[in-house]
Amino acid sequence: MRNVLYVVFLLSGVMAHAAEKITYEQHVRPIFKQHCLNCHNPDKSKGDLDLASYKALLTGSSSGEVVVPGNADASALYLVMTHAEEPEMPPKKPRLPEKELAVIKAWIVGGVIENAGGVAKKSDKRAVNFDVVASADGGIKGVPVVPENLPKVETGEILRPHPITAMATSAWAPVAAVAGHESILLYNTETREELGALPFPERIPYVLKFSRNGELLLAAGGRGAHSGKVVIFDVRTGERKAEIGDEFDVVLAADISADHRFVALGGPGKLVKIYSVADGRELHKIKKHTDWVTAMAFSPDGTMLASGDRSGGLHVWDPEGGSIIFTLDAHKQQVTEMAWRADSELLVSVAEDGKLVMWDTIEGWAAKTVVPHKEGKKDGAVLSVAYAKDGYLATAGRNKSVGYLTGSGSFKASFDAFEDLPTRVAFTHDGKHVLAGDFEGRVQVWDPKEKRRVGFLGQ
Repeated sequence: MRNVLYVVFLLSGVMAHAAEKITYEQHVRPIFKQHCLNCHNPDKSKGDLDLASYKALLTGSSSGEVVVPGNADASALYLVMTHAEEPEMPPKKPRLPEKELAVIKAWIVGGVIENAGGVAKKSDKRAVNFDVVASADGGIKGVPVVPENLPKVETGEILRPHPITAMATSAWAPVAAVAGHESILLYNTETREELGALPFPERIPYVLKFSRNGELLLAAGGRGAHSGKVVIFDVRTGERKAEIGDEFDVVLAADISADHRFVALGGPGKLVKIYSVADGRELHKIKKHTDWVTAMAFSPDGTMLASGDRSGGLHVWDPEGGSIIFTLDAHKQQVTEMAWRADSELLVSVAEDGKLVMWDTIEGWAAKTVVPHKEGKKDGAVLSVAYAKDGYLATAGRNKSVGYLTGSGSFKASFDAFEDLPTRVAFTHDGKHVLAGDFEGRVQVWDPKEKRRVGFLGQ
């Protein structure tokens, strides 16, 4: 009851401000004066940011603009003040009181008005609809592809279950692929029974991706400091359709384009390599990343390829010509995974820095940033992310939880029944369940609507 009354109190305060129009001079500058102006004034503009005047604030810092009119979740100033991004402000102090943060947010959303006689500004960036339900047929024709009579796979004896280093689900059939010991296990996600296995003598699969139409399965990995390769399997028969790349180190990131023309891969070599699937030729070798390439994903429409690295670098490429489209700057630590919304207009990246960033890939900017797994002093790193067809998101966190979020990044549920790290997440083809693989080699099946675990794959 106390929490409800507190929320009502905050809302009533913000509504009262809204009635009189929230402005920089009357409402926001007094907050800055109390908490920020000691470091951000004309004489001591730390980070080249001066908050003492409206004009200086709109000029921004050495890193660029700090407020985006109408969008607090894309405004660097608001993100550092809410401790959603670093450097957290004020430094080495708790967050500002929620009532003051609510005023700053309302001021930004209201158009960063200067004074009582001022007018709301409009952002020069396009309005992004986060909750759009995008559909894509992926070229699917006829009956969705499922494995049929796969040959038995013999693997060596292991002392403990293999950690889930990779996992993927078909977009059109109840099929999941899970990394195993020198093999890939396939499951029916409705019955949760094993359908068979595919051999992967290359050693450890670090990447699994179904093609957009579900006919092919890409597997990539290898042996560290020894060898790496991408293998393309026929999902129905288990036949190896192609082997691409001959790396001298493990492949950590890879994907296949929607039209099956291109395969891209990356790893410790810091290169993005794009190959022709038809003949295995290397088409482009791109030297832009300054650290290991750890994440990679083609857009659903096939026009873009995103790649992320161990230092937080993230780039979007034209796979046809190998040229750069955008360089996206938000992460400070390793990009662990990326996922595209079905309409190719939003790219989500997650990283060890704890941030989930939604990128507008029409104009190339961070439209929204959320921190899904940070709780107090716990490690909030995000290890995996997946998009459902309806635009909902699932994330796996280093704090041993799996999150279920709306398309706008609002938290809907948290699944915490993990004894060890949840390493990978995926949605079933119908979006009804979330699969969560962990370091103990198990894959839990969750019903996000009911907020409960319904079982395990293979059990």
